[in-house]
Amino acid sequence: MYITARERQMLKILLTSPQLFISLNDISKELDVSLRTVQRELKTLEDTLDPLKLSIEKKQSEGIRLSGEEDRVKKLRDSLRSYSTFELEQNERSLLLFYELLKAKDGVKSGYLSGLLHVSPKVLQKDLDFFEEEIRYSKLSLVRKPGYGISLEGREKDKRMYFVNLALQRLEQTPIFSLKEGEFISLDKKDPVFKMLDPERLLEVEKILLKEVEVLQFTPTDLALFELILYLNLSLARISLGEFIEKKTLEDSLELSVSESVYGALSSAFHLTVPIEEIHFFASVLRSAKRVRNGEIDENMELALLANELIDSVSNATGYYYNKDKKFFDALVSHLEPLLNRMKEGITVLNPVKEEIKEAYGTLYGTLETILRQKFPENFVSEDEVGFLTLHFASAITELHHAPKVSTLVLCTSGIATSRMLTKKLLGKFPQLTIIEQGSIWNLKKMDLSEFDLIISTVGIKEASFPYIQVNPMLTDEDERKLERVVNEKLLLSTKRGLKAKNEDKKDGENHPLPLHRTDQLNLRMRELLEGFRCIRSDVESLEDLFQVMKEKQRMPSEKKDAVFQALYNKTMETGAGLPGSKIALIHGRHKNLKEVHVSVFKNKKPILLLGMDQKMQPVDTFLLLMAGEDLMEEELELLSSISISLLEKENLLIFEGEDVTAMEAVLKNYLKHTYLEIINRIWR
Repeated sequence: MYITARERQMLKILLTSPQLFISLNDISKELDVSLRTVQRELKTLEDTLDPLKLSIEKKQSEGIRLSGEEDRVKKLRDSLRSYSTFELEQNERSLLLFYELLKAKDGVKSGYLSGLLHVSPKVLQKDLDFFEEEIRYSKLSLVRKPGYGISLEGREKDKRMYFVNLALQRLEQTPIFSLKEGEFISLDKKDPVFKMLDPERLLEVEKILLKEVEVLQFTPTDLALFELILYLNLSLARISLGEFIEKKTLEDSLELSVSESVYGALSSAFHLTVPIEEIHFFASVLRSAKRVRNGEIDENMELALLANELIDSVSNATGYYYNKDKKFFDALVSHLEPLLNRMKEGITVLNPVKEEIKEAYGTLYGTLETILRQKFPENFVSEDEVGFLTLHFASAITELHHAPKVSTLVLCTSGIATSRMLTKKLLGKFPQLTIIEQGSIWNLKKMDLSEFDLIISTVGIKEASFPYIQVNPMLTDEDERKLERVVNEKLLLSTKRGLKAKNEDKKDGENHPLPLHRTDQLNLRMRELLEGFRCIRSDVESLEDLFQVMKEKQRMPSEKKDAVFQALYNKTMETGAGLPGSKIALIHGRHKNLKEVHVSVFKNKKPILLLGMDQKMQPVDTFLLLMAGEDLMEEELELLSSISISLLEKENLLIFEGEDVTAMEAVLKNYLKHTYLEIINRIWR
């Protein structure tokens, strides 16, 4: 059975969101043909689908959609994929070109590339122009020499990272994540890009990596994990060809230990000798991976200070007001750590919606670009990175108030900024939605999806057992048209369900347990912090002596105290505790021996030289001690975090550096009270 090119184009549109009706007008706009042409092609398409026992379902005023059993639809997808060998799209051909140029030791003849891609010499030249445009912002260059051929010049690490970024950009347009137990990615084996990547090796890499990254102190996003898998897969191919990363060494770290374990397992599986430089570079890639934010009180204060500085700079330059709510602030801090690592290591990241961001938020983008380049003059700050950071700030400019009516799950695996930006855009266009954000495909297995009226995803999900709508993270006009019909339908159903639930709530509302345990815990922590706060004077010569004073002031068994303060001392010596630009140090941590939370200030008569959070020595005479147990609720962690956040304000730093204990207590009380009320309102909402 042969399917014409036009029929394949129409089917591709229908298969993008198979549950939705799509209007013929939308199809004609997408294909750039007349409505009459679409109507004519529709008749022949129905005849083509008949042998497959599939049909076109039509609905007046709404459009058409594909109808048939799931296994029949799968066969159709497979059939369409078989045409791709000879009729690849330009971005696919560009990626195959990239891979061929990577493999070649010398220039590749254009005749060979034309034959490989099944295109004419004229089309090949257009493809080379397209590829050259794609790598324009990289540190790579395409060389075309008559008689020699075509080659790609640049450093090995840049070639690898840019190829991985382009492959990720291409593959995330298809269903790549799986909900099957024990399976993370599930790519179409007939996909030419997937075949190029060596599927067997890719799956073995996946198995090894997922096991080893469990020990990391952060959780990479789903797309970050996929990116790591693609990188490792490519690195094995390059190592086997004798192409290695340039010399690089890192200090010992958990990421380096994970990298050693990963490559140790890969070496055994594929019988390869891996140079130490490869192991060190992958540790850098791990450190630069986008991550899911985990609630902790012992945050990196240097990053928090940088986040605060960025917020103030943007506010001053643009006039936008940011209230520094915890969700926005934590998301920004979480984004900054891998961003700084990428800048330091020269690791490239692509932003597929960069141009849309620049167009939509030009002032914000330009301001952040200027601030970053002034702040980090020695590092290259790419437009892609500025774009991602712009998303964080753009999503926090205004808070939207609405009456939620349609329960919606937004699945966005790209990262915190993209997820928040999509949520903001959705609420701007569809205020009927109440949105829960989810950043991991794996977490879907633990959720009751029947609670949601609508599921929206930025990635395809292989063999999903639930209906969902796939959209672009920047929410295109086409996405809005798709969603508008569905949202209106769901709104009607949700309203009816709400009326019924309201009547039932009157009868059995008293059966729902109140969150008294959580509020009791918060009340207890508030009392411990406010009633236990003290300002203690000391006159010692060294940090060791100061820790001895701190230990003596704590009421707990001596053997438990020894373990707590030894751990605190070790952490302070290793990571630094001095707040840059001040005479204050934050000594903070959690320990299993602690049952209560505690905050106090130690004022030493003379400054003690101490390692700062910027890894520079600095004199410190004020020490803020913040301690807690390991087993805390998320709300308790949030309460404790408000204390360290208070130190980000310059006026508060001056108060703690001063001698007015009443003023210190007032700062502590105000920040704790504000956070406490926010949490209580959220719990009871």
